[in-house]
Amino acid sequence: MAYGVTLPLLPGLIERSGVRSAADVESHTGWITGVYTLALFLFAPVWGALADRIDRRRVLAAGLVGSSAALWALTLPLSMGGLYAVRAMAGLASAAVLPAVFAYVVTASAPSRLQRRFAWIASATALGFLLGPALGDGLAAPIRAAGGNGAFATLPLDAVAVIGLLAAVGVLKLPPNRATAPAPGGAMSGDERRIARSLLLTAIVVLAITVAEVGVTLVTRRAPAIGELPVSLYFALCSGVMIAVQFWALPRLERRLGEPRLVVAALVLLSAGLGLLALLSGGFVTAAAFVLAASGIGVLIPSLAVRISSAAGARQGWAMGRQAAAANLGQAVGAAATGSLFALAAPLPFVIAGGLTALAAGAAAWEVAARRAP
Repeated sequence: MAYGVTLPLLPGLIERSGVRSAADVESHTGWITGVYTLALFLFAPVWGALADRIDRRRVLAAGLVGSSAALWALTLPLSMGGLYAVRAMAGLASAAVLPAVFAYVVTASAPSRLQRRFAWIASATALGFLLGPALGDGLAAPIRAAGGNGAFATLPLDAVAVIGLLAAVGVLKLPPNRATAPAPGGAMSGDERRIARSLLLTAIVVLAITVAEVGVTLVTRRAPAIGELPVSLYFALCSGVMIAVQFWALPRLERRLGEPRLVVAALVLLSAGLGLLALLSGGFVTAAAFVLAASGIGVLIPSLAVRISSAAGARQGWAMGRQAAAANLGQAVGAAATGSLFALAAPLPFVIAGGLTALAAGAAAWEVAARRAP
């Protein structure tokens, strides 16, 4: 929510800092978001390693408090340099949250329950991405329309900051949680190859869904057939399908197919969804594409997290921090590449991302077949 609530408000914050050109506002919006993502990429492994050495509640609470403080800082009159600095600090603080959460859940859960609990974490993340922008628009728009709070309303930032502080207090009331064994100083996991493969898949999966989201946002400017429906409706559909898959379908599919074959099937669904998006047909076809892609994502994110966790040993925070970094790298590359490729040909980013995901599905299927061979 702390990330999503800023998205609809960021152009107004940039204008308040003195930028007037629409092109400059759009440019700074992209770069400031990139600074936040870069901070997540750089610091998630650092926070994760720290979570392996001290009580994970403290790392998680520090991330929540820092994120709330960064939101409150946005309510102050800031220069453009100040906006960049505050969003970088927000990314630095927020980078602590997911590695510490995953590491806490691993230590506090029986191995047989990890798949389901990691799915809950992924669902909570999807819900936050859905609620954040809605809260930003929903609270700020009526105040701006009524002329309240000057030219810009900061109530959404205050609301999410308070929620973050309350969450930090709640975290500190949980039972203490430390690594199950001392983390070896500088030693890598004994199954580093499995972790590396899963990190690569994580980056590809997040790149693919980023291409879908950014690409459809750009397409709405060109293709009336897609523009007939608001892009936010596609994003809401994506989040809703992911949550439904993670809460209801994932445990049943995992029991029926087994985790390796389920990952292959999910990659195929994601690739098929990107292929449909490349048709630029709009309406039902685009909605079906998002359903397919979201179904794949809903399986892949928790399944890959379980793979990494099972190979990480005592270094859960470090491993989960690396997964968060891989996801942010995929998001950054996907967003940047989509804009450049879209300028060449609108279907191109969907075709390339779909092909990359299909290659990943083929590699995963080959690995499954190799394991089953006598």
